[in-house]
Amino acid sequence: MTWEGWTLVVVLLVLVLGWVLWLLASRVDRLHRKVLRSRATLELQLAQRAAAAHELAMSGALDPVEAVLLADVAQRASAGAPGRVVPDGLEGEPDVEEPVGDVDRSLVESELSRTLRALLESHADTEPLGDNPLAVDPLHRLDAAWYRLELARRFHNAHVAEVRRMRANPVVRVLHLAGRAPMPHAFDMDDARPAR
Repeated sequence: MTWEGWTLVVVLLVLVLGWVLWLLASRVDRLHRKVLRSRATLELQLAQRAAAAHELAMSGALDPVEAVLLADVAQRASAGAPGRVVPDGLEGEPDVEEPVGDVDRSLVESELSRTLRALLESHADTEPLGDNPLAVDPLHRLDAAWYRLELARRFHNAHVAEVRRMRANPVVRVLHLAGRAPMPHAFDMDDARPAR
């Protein structure tokens, strides 16, 4: 083979290698965007569950102490909404400074889950809330929001695991195909619903 033939082979190999690396980098970028979309969905579902819990607290179906307790926890969960669900920096730099004393969203959301579970399970033993006409609609909305939240969290964490697997690839890691994007983190919280 002549030097022109070898040059052509080398150029083709370089082009194929560049194309493969471009595909890998594009896949990593798409996976990062998928994590961001699932994180936005997760934020929405967290907010909807907090709103449904607050609606249940204000429905008049609970005794005053339970209503105040649930409203307080739901309000804290709603107040945590402007903060980031996962502070891993994947969303980029914030436009405004984060408030000092940020609350860990997973702790606040877990507290809301535990409060709701304790409240609903205590009523299941005595007089079920589902029998109270004031609680039927708020309970239905809460159950639907809680279910969607479980799904959103599972999808988000699955997408994060997929990105982590892809970024563990030696080629992606050595050639920095993920760019400067930080490693995404999963969102862990207690989201178990009450026993039925």
